[in-house]
Amino acid sequence: MRIVFCFCVVVLTATVSVKPAYAIKEFGEQFARIYVEGNKSEEFKKLVSEAKCNVCHIDMENKKKHNPFGDAMHEAGLDKKKYQPMLKSNPDQAKKEIEELFKKVEEQKIDGKGKTFGEKIKAGELPGGDVKGK
Repeated sequence: MRIVFCFCVVVLTATVSVKPAYAIKEFGEQFARIYVEGNKSEEFKKLVSEAKCNVCHIDMENKKKHNPFGDAMHEAGLDKKKYQPMLKSNPDQAKKEIEELFKKVEEQKIDGKGKTFGEKIKAGELPGGDVKGK
């Protein structure tokens, strides 16, 4: 009986302590569709696969905090409050708008200097940093 009780406590604790994800998986899917699917570089595909949400976010930090690419996307208008409901009500329009935001941001320079986000992607690098988003 004690084992059952301990098991229940562990399960309840694990259930309560799980943090919700702030990223929207469709944003990552759109990035993959635009930049990964047709990409010939297996290394870039592997990087994106390892980075997952860290293409825009920073690993092990508040998911409201973005790396430079995520900040640029957010400043361009990528907002989950707008697109999360839109992805359900009008997914084709939402995906089109999100793609336009990606194209707009790929022309921007990182912190206003150096390579653009698009140049980094074309060079097989993650736009916002390494696989940890740093």
